Amino acid sequence: MVETTLSRIIDNIDTVFRGDAWHGPSVMEMINSLPEAKLRESQSFSRQSIAQNIFHLTAYRRFVIEKLNDNIHFRLETDAENWGTEEELKDPAHLKKNLVDMHNQLLKKLDEFDDELLNKNVPGEYYDFYKLLNGLIQHDTYHLGMIWVLWQ
Repeated sequence: MVETTLSRIIDNIDTVFRGDAWHGPSVMEMINSLPEAKLRESQSFSRQSIAQNIFHLTAYRRFVIEKLNDNIHFRLETDAENWGTEEELKDPAHLKKNLVDMHNQLLKKLDEFDDELLNKNVPGEYYDFYKLLNGLIQHDTYHLGMIWVLWQ
């Protein structure tokens, strides 16, 4: 396989998510090591729980997929869309499964494209896919840190 800029970005997205990241534990390594009781626990210094952060990581993958599908109107505007509802947050196993499933859907969708995608503007946004996909890596890393802080 010829290495392209997009393939390198995809590899970085997957590395931060699955493992072998230079910064330490990946998203799933951290999430899978958490006691389930910690997922819904609140901390005084944060509005969101670990469960909400997991939902949020899933929501942003959905956002990227929708934009890859050329959905100009898709937005994450409400707290429920970004952080989940009580009903959506109550089952830790389901939250984890949804995140992994959405991640796999994203990787599969990205395989349909080549480097030309990176210069295309994201439908309905002011930035291109290069910025969006690299932003997803940064987003995952930030929320990974938040999950770690909330776990302590």
